[in-house]
This record gives sequence, C-alpha cells and structure tokens, in this order.
Amino acid sequence: MNQFCEMKGILRQFSVARTPQQNGVAERRNRTLIEAARTMLADSKLPTTFWAEAVNTACYVQNRVLVVKPHNKTPYELFHGRTPTLSFMRPFGCPVTILNTIDHLGKFDGKADEGFFVGYSLNSKAFRVFNSRTRIVEENLHIRCSEITPNAVGSRPDWLFYIDALTRTMNYEPIVAGTQSNGFASIKASDNAGQARKETELVKDYIMLPLWTADLPYSQDPKSSHDD
Repeated sequence: MNQFCEMKGILRQFSVARTPQQNGVAERRNRTLIEAARTMLADSKLPTTFWAEAVNTACYVQNRVLVVKPHNKTPYELFHGRTPTLSFMRPFGCPVTILNTIDHLGKFDGKADEGFFVGYSLNSKAFRVFNSRTRIVEENLHIRCSEITPNAVGSRPDWLFYIDALTRTMNYEPIVAGTQSNGFASIKASDNAGQARKETELVKDYIMLPLWTADLPYSQDPKSSHDD
C-alpha cells in the first residue's frame, strides 16, 4: 500500500487511535454500519460470528433505503439511474427452508434443509443463507422464509431479548389489568388475615390461666355467695 501511494503521489497519514474526530465522515459512516449490524444480531439472536454478514447486509440495505439529502435520492438511484426494488428483502436472521440442489439425492431422501437468512448475493439474485446441516454459508435462490416463526436462540442469554424468560427467573406472576385492584386487595386481605391468625395463635400459646380448686368454700348466706 505504501508503494502504491508513493507511485501515485499520495501522502499517507494515520489518525490517532480512539479519535474519530480526525476522520469524521468515514468514522460516522462506519459507526452507522456497526450500530445497524449490532441491532440486527441482537434481534436475530445469532452469535457474533455472523458480524461480517450483518455488516454486509446493513450496507446493502442502506444503499437502497437511505436518501442522500442534496440529491433526494438513494445511492442506488445515483449509480444506476432507477428506483431499487425492495419487495425481495427479508428480515435478517429469520428461519428459512433451503431446497437442496447440490447433493445427489434419492427418490425418498429429504430435499429441504433448515437454516437462517444472513444476506444477499452481490453477483446474482440469490440469497445468502446459513445451512444448519452443513454448517456453511451458501447462496441459493430456492428458499422459503418463515418470517412469523420466532428466531432461534443463539449463544446469547435468553433474558437479554426474551422478556418472558426474564420474568420466569424473577418468579413474577402477572396480574390482569381489569382485576388488578381487586386482586391486590384480596391478596392483601388474605395476607392480613394470615398474619392476624398467626399472631392469634402465638398469643394463644402464651395465655396464662389461673388454676381453680375443686373444693370451693360456699357460704350459707346467699348474699355472701353472690359476692364470692
């Protein structure tokens, strides 16, 4: 690279580490791609090993979606002179069914493999998918995306993205909004009743009663017996 720059008369300089202000335009574009890729990986629950596919997909989508302010057009329109088609785009990381067109299959062998959508091909109209059986990323046009099916959990903790798993770990029991006040009142009343019953039982355990003898002195005078 240094020889190429010297041949072209280019003076190559480096910026200071962790100082994006010295190269603001490029660093801002780079941060936009990184933030988009991080969001895509978090939403799809795929491990960070797919970061390159996420960055490529983010760049592919932003070139067809983000509008350049001075021209009021997307970068794709500026390069090709036509509006891009967006109907073929699919959510990153969604489960897909891949038609196996590579292996030699028998008549009764399965023809479909399971995988995940990870991007778009730059050389053809095919999609880039991760085949769960072969553990490789391949390009295939014959896929069917399941956008409604929830994403499979990767190596990340479930509670970072799945609120039900978080509530289960906290032993949280939801309360219906319509009966929240009544339910809370009944729960509070039952707690108070249980507490009062517990206190009563404790008090009963420690009650001291006087001992009465069987032979009581009775007087012949009714008045004195009444006083006794």
